[in-house]
Amino acid sequence: MSVEQYSEDVIVVAVADGPSAFKVWLREEAPADLASDLRWLCEEYMDSHVILDLADLNSLETASYRPMLDLRALVEESDFRFVLCGLSPHVQWQLRCVHLFDGFDTFDSREAALRELAPQDTR
Repeated sequence: MSVEQYSEDVIVVAVADGPSAFKVWLREEAPADLASDLRWLCEEYMDSHVILDLADLNSLETASYRPMLDLRALVEESDFRFVLCGLSPHVQWQLRCVHLFDGFDTFDSREAALRELAPQDTR
């Protein structure tokens, strides 16, 4: 997993082997799961839009649901947006089963989310 500062106003959480050379790596320790990154963000950063890129996940662990909801609430309290992107059909199905899918703004890709949240910074 990775937590990267994409721009001044956008944080991207995604599956990654390590930090991208062209991004600011926010979390030095490598977590074992998505829930750990989401809990960490709840404690650290609420002054940015958050894009949760799930493109490389085949299945969403149930331990991630509560931290996703908590982080979304904190981000929205600061008048920013928490969005999901890159959801596989299975992850969409999982979110629908627990009645969470309609509670999130979703985008087909990270690029689409970035165009919406950071149009001047999209590369």
